[in-house]
Amino acid sequence: MQAIDSPIQSTIIEILKDIIQDWDLESDEISLETQLVADLSFASIDIIHFVVAIEDHFKQKFGFAQLLMQDGRYVDDLNLGQLVNFVSSQLNGGV
Repeated sequence: MQAIDSPIQSTIIEILKDIIQDWDLESDEISLETQLVADLSFASIDIIHFVVAIEDHFKQKFGFAQLLMQDGRYVDDLNLGQLVNFVSSQLNGGV
C-alpha cells in the first residue's frame, strides 16, 4: 500500500514509535502493512491514545469514527497505511 503523503506518513510513524517505545517491540520493523492489533497488540485504549496523539499533532479533529467503524461495528484491526491514507485525505479536504 502506497501512502498518499510521505511527510504525513513519517509523522504518524514517529508518533507510533513514541507510543510503543517502552513496549519491547522492534520499532524499525514498522511499515505501512503493520497491523495495530495483530502486530503491535494494541488494545482499544491504545488506538484511542494513538488517534488523539495524531489529532494533537495536527491540531485538528479527523473524525476517526469513519475509519474505525464499518456497518455500525468497530473494525477488528487497521494497518498503518489505512491510517496514513485516512489522515492524508482528511488533511486534503476529505477527498
